[in-house]
Amino acid sequence: MRRRVYAPCMQTPLSFAPSPFAPNRFGKKLLESCWETKRAAFGVETDPERTQAIRRVTHRSAALLSSRPFVVLARINVFVHGKRSPASDQMQLLDYSVLISLLVGISVYGIVKSRLTSQENGSRSLLVGSGASTFSVALSVCSGFISSISLLGFPAEVYSQGGMILWFAPMYALSFPIVAYIFLPVFYNLKLPTIYQYFERRFNYECRLAATVLFCIQILLYNSVALYAPSLAISSIIKIPLVLSIFVTAALSALYIGIGGAKAAIHTSALQMGLIFVALCFIITAGLRETSLAEVLETAHAGKRLILDDFRIDPTIRHSAWTLVLGGAGNILSLFAANQLSIQRYMAMDSLKSAQRVVMLNILCNTLILVLYVLLGLIIFSYYKGCYPANLNPNELLPQFVIDNVSSIPGSVGLFAAAVYSGGISTLSASFNALSSIIINDVLKVYRERTGKPPLSEETIAKASKLTRFPSLFALVQAGFSAILIAVVSIILAISCSFLQSIILQMAFIVFGAGGGPVLGSFIVGFFTRFVKGRAAFSGLITSIAICFSFAIGAVLLKSKPVPLPSYEHCFNSNAEDFDERSFGRVVLTQLPFGLESIFSISYQYYSVIGVVTNVITSIVVQLVSDFLSRKKVSTPVEEVLLSPFLQTQKPEELENDA
Repeated sequence: MRRRVYAPCMQTPLSFAPSPFAPNRFGKKLLESCWETKRAAFGVETDPERTQAIRRVTHRSAALLSSRPFVVLARINVFVHGKRSPASDQMQLLDYSVLISLLVGISVYGIVKSRLTSQENGSRSLLVGSGASTFSVALSVCSGFISSISLLGFPAEVYSQGGMILWFAPMYALSFPIVAYIFLPVFYNLKLPTIYQYFERRFNYECRLAATVLFCIQILLYNSVALYAPSLAISSIIKIPLVLSIFVTAALSALYIGIGGAKAAIHTSALQMGLIFVALCFIITAGLRETSLAEVLETAHAGKRLILDDFRIDPTIRHSAWTLVLGGAGNILSLFAANQLSIQRYMAMDSLKSAQRVVMLNILCNTLILVLYVLLGLIIFSYYKGCYPANLNPNELLPQFVIDNVSSIPGSVGLFAAAVYSGGISTLSASFNALSSIIINDVLKVYRERTGKPPLSEETIAKASKLTRFPSLFALVQAGFSAILIAVVSIILAISCSFLQSIILQMAFIVFGAGGGPVLGSFIVGFFTRFVKGRAAFSGLITSIAICFSFAIGAVLLKSKPVPLPSYEHCFNSNAEDFDERSFGRVVLTQLPFGLESIFSISYQYYSVIGVVTNVITSIVVQLVSDFLSRKKVSTPVEEVLLSPFLQTQKPEELENDA
């Protein structure tokens, strides 16, 4: 097998194979220095004095290799021979053609597909995307959270912390049936434009308002991560400034929704999910060209990346089996059962059974993608065995691997760029559309009702849901707090993400765990209790929000990180000898007086569970105390349609009439 290493003399890989250059005397000396460096990195040279001399040479070589003559030589070689070289631009004309063709083709398909049937459903089509097929909606739901964040985050997670993330697979099989047969029937029978209207009908307006505000904050934070992920990948591949990449990505996402509404997002998301799958398979196949699956697994096992039997109950273990199954189930339920992003896509189906099939298909979809992500992470670890790229952001690991290993295949970098870009736009378009729906239905409509103004017409709602069709600033503010303001906030937060040294996958789970857990708890209280009323439910929601965000913000400020697995730095040193399996994966933070940092060392996977537990317990306790102190025993019956199917006593036909 031909192996590559990251020689400190240049931050690009050098192969043991002869160089494609025909260097002059100047370039020949530089390449000879790098050859010597590689030999030392792999133990070919054993003389300590010789090795130290080589290392000194590499420092001088670093500046020379990045000099203008060497770069010009590389570009001439690419022009003449049609081959890539370490110093050449990473995107060629064919790559740009593939990138632009795929993005434009998917966009045009989604717009044309959506407008063929958009006249049948009016404003509801724009807000929830009615009428799409089961398979398209299933892929769309999957792409809402399996996007550029997971595409970049999962392989980086496996490279850094191993394959324990595979425990998500049994968690999927446990969680999605709960979504399909316990939560979804209630929402589907109610047919509410937004799921947070449930809280006003079941509890009071305060609960609805709190959930709406929390969702808006959650989406703005998530959008910042979803915007940062593809922008970072494209910035590192095309070599453009990160800020410019963020602005372009935000503009394209707004254009998707502004032109086609939710239906375009559903159809384009389905194709984008397929594109991610194709790109994953392509990169994995290319990564196995010079090695075998058996060798990859052997290397991963030797590097402790195949530790799958971590059953420690300690809640400070970032990824144990219990953390991923129990905490992961809370995350999945908050994402797919109590989130407007997902529910609005289930509502696109013509029947409850079709919507339930959409949910159940996500078990297969998510599990398949998860396995591919883990396999890709192990391949990357095997490829960079013994020599991790120096000074590299973990979130840039997959783009760097594509450049190093796959870029020799014409058009491959363009395919990857299209996959990561379209995946990011898919998530952003779904987020912007959900936010638009929430603002129109839970803010603008309610405001007009409470101020005595006439309700919005179907035509007004249709115009308001399209972020680019506002005739005046007043109408823009009235219909959505200004789409421009939302975009600006998302861009600023996305730029802020670049200062956080954390895997983007963890950022996303923190946002949805801390923000989604309390809301999930309120739905559980509403579905499974008859006696909890509005004030108690509001107390539970606010309490759980305060606790969850305290954990999340405390962990971020204290720079929480897990004890890592053995890794290699700068091609020479390894910390394998210092590895302690007993402490591996335990969350460590900046020290505080009296050991107070231990309060925030709990795994981020448990944030959603903490939100659910604190909400349910607080709501029940407050209601019991209120009933005990109250002299008047007033029992207000709860509508059957608002309860879980397991507590409903009416027939489905009667429930439809109540809804």
